[in-house]
Amino acid sequence: MSGAKRKKHFSLRQILLFAAWLTMLGSGMFYLFCFREFAVDDTRFAEEIREASAKYGIDSRLVRAVICEESRFRPGAIGKAGEIGLMQIMPKQSAVDWAKAHNVPVPEKSMLFSPRINLEIGCWFLSDGLRRFRNYDHATELALARYNAGLSRANSWKPAEKSGTVIDRITIKSTRKYVRNIMKRYQRYCREDNR
Repeated sequence: MSGAKRKKHFSLRQILLFAAWLTMLGSGMFYLFCFREFAVDDTRFAEEIREASAKYGIDSRLVRAVICEESRFRPGAIGKAGEIGLMQIMPKQSAVDWAKAHNVPVPEKSMLFSPRINLEIGCWFLSDGLRRFRNYDHATELALARYNAGLSRANSWKPAEKSGTVIDRITIKSTRKYVRNIMKRYQRYCREDNR
């Protein structure tokens, strides 16, 4: 048998080790492509969030919940409609409104990627919504609906009674889900702080 090639046979142990290795590799790939979307460090930019929230009198936990829903705490995030940064600022809408209200030049689009500028505009816009709906028991939900779908739609979802519910009145499914998700996360942050 001196010139003949031998057939290589694998032992059961080698096959099991190879299968275990493939399973571990598959699990790692699953994590990278699926689970990482849910693994968010929601403590990022804590100081900047506290400062901008305090400036406009908003609960920083609400701002954190909005950021998590909007950008998953990624300052470089760009939305389908051109929204930018942590709080997904619209360059030609909320950024322009903020600039007019503060009597300053409209920030360049590239500046909206700055967490501080983005938070400044986003917190101002959110606080404006909270102020507009302050007489409603569910002012936060109305402000979030406005943040996501605009003022005219939010106005159409106001309940007849100031104490009436809001979420069930939202006619756009994605906005209803948006408001619900943020409110759940906000309530969770509040519970965690009270432990």
